[in-house]
Amino acid sequence: MSERPFMQLYVSDFVGDTLQLSTEQIGAYMLILMAMWNAGGRLPDDDAKLARVARLSLKRWRAISADLLSFFEREAGEIGHKRLTRELHKAQVKSEARAAAGARGGAVTALKTKAHGAANAGALPRHSPDSRNQSEEASAFSPENAQHFSARGEKGIGVSSPENAQHLSPAGRNTPTPGFSGKKSGWQRPKTHTDAANAIIEEIRSHDRSRTAAGDEGAGRDVLMLPAIRPD
Repeated sequence: MSERPFMQLYVSDFVGDTLQLSTEQIGAYMLILMAMWNAGGRLPDDDAKLARVARLSLKRWRAISADLLSFFEREAGEIGHKRLTRELHKAQVKSEARAAAGARGGAVTALKTKAHGAANAGALPRHSPDSRNQSEEASAFSPENAQHFSARGEKGIGVSSPENAQHLSPAGRNTPTPGFSGKKSGWQRPKTHTDAANAIIEEIRSHDRSRTAAGDEGAGRDVLMLPAIRPD
C-alpha cells in the first residue's frame, strides 16, 4: 500500500483544464497522475512504460500522447507535474507533522505510565483485618508463645526437656513432670496424636481469651475449628 493513501483532486480545475481531451485521453491522464503520485512525483519518459500505465497499446498511446504530455514537464528522462508535486509536498508535511505529534503523545504516555508504576511500587502494602488475624494466629503457635503459655500453668507443648521442666516448676524445685516421672534422665515420653490435638486446642482457647480481654470483636471464631482437630 502507498504511504500516501489519498490524492487531492480539485474537480473544477481538472474539468476546466481537460476540456480539449477525449474520454480516452482523460482516463489515460488520470491513470498517469495516480501512478506518479504513488511513485513520489516522477515517472520514466518512456512510451512503452507510459502506455502500460495508461493501459493502452503502444500504438494507441503514441496516437494520443501528444496532447497528454503537454500537461507534464519532461526533464532528464523523466516526466513530472507541477500541481501534483505541490500537493505531494503538502501531504508529506502533514504526514510528518502527524507522526511527530503521535511520537510526542506516545512519549508523554510512557512517562505517565512509568511515574504511575513508580508510585505504586513505593506505596506501603495494606493488610486487611483477616490477614492481621492470620498473622496473630500464626504467631500464637510459635515455640516462644508455647513456652509462655506453659509458664502460666496452662497446658502447652513447649516442655520437652528436663531443664525446661525444672525452669517452669514452682520456686525452682526439681519437681518431676508427668513426662519424666519414674524415668531416667534424658528420657522423653513420645507424644501421641491426642497430646498434640489437646495442646493445639488449649492454645487456641488461651489465645481467644487474650483477644477477648483485649476487646477484639473477632475473638471467639477460632473455637469453631476445635471439633475438626479434636481426636476421636
